[in-house]
Amino acid sequence: MTAVAVLTERMVRETLRSDLPFAVLAPAGIFVVFNLALRNVIDTGGIGYPQYLLPVIIVQVTLLGALTTVDRAARDHQSELGLRFRTMPLSTLTPLTARMLYCLIRGTIALVVTIGIGYAFGFRMLGGPGHLVAFTIFVLALTLALSLAADATGVSISGAAIGRSGGASQVLLVPQMMLIMLSTGMAPVDSFPEWLHGFVRYQPVSQVTDALRGLAAGQVPMGSVMSSVAWCLGMLLVFGVIAVRMQRRTL
Repeated sequence: MTAVAVLTERMVRETLRSDLPFAVLAPAGIFVVFNLALRNVIDTGGIGYPQYLLPVIIVQVTLLGALTTVDRAARDHQSELGLRFRTMPLSTLTPLTARMLYCLIRGTIALVVTIGIGYAFGFRMLGGPGHLVAFTIFVLALTLALSLAADATGVSISGAAIGRSGGASQVLLVPQMMLIMLSTGMAPVDSFPEWLHGFVRYQPVSQVTDALRGLAAGQVPMGSVMSSVAWCLGMLLVFGVIAVRMQRRTL
């Protein structure tokens, strides 16, 4: 087995009783709570609320997964094993690659569980196989982009007190919750005060959830799709470069 495969397997084994169960329980719990609480409150213009809600649940779970990546990267970088890796003849990108593969595995599990619980409440993938493939690639690309950003953050703060205490993800929890709640993922833009319409309509969570909602319905909303693709590609490029530089800088 390659070093990347060994590290990825080790990470999966270590999280079987901690992080991976959260990847299953979080989407199910969040979807059920928001669906039951808001389905008779939010006017979605004729779209069933489970159909409307599911894309933002996927985005929220992806953001929560990225928050756990911050603490994992900080912890791994300062662990005895992490220090030992930096003295071994391994590629500087090996630990980063292993962490990203784990994030994609975790993201795939969360995606499958979210769609499964959505189907139980009435969500349907109305498009053909092509739309499903595009939907899946879109979610995994977002997962990778956010994981790269989280990993770079975790490595950069690994020497600080907040990194050692495992509290880094808590600092980032409020901004991601604000983006979720003030988005068209939860409710149509007209449900918000008029002075917030511009922010709600054009912020990245709204663009991504609108694109995913359209793909699930078998449509291709070109405006949202192109904007979301630009966001994902931009984040992959920028955060990928930063994550690689942070990994090499701390050797």
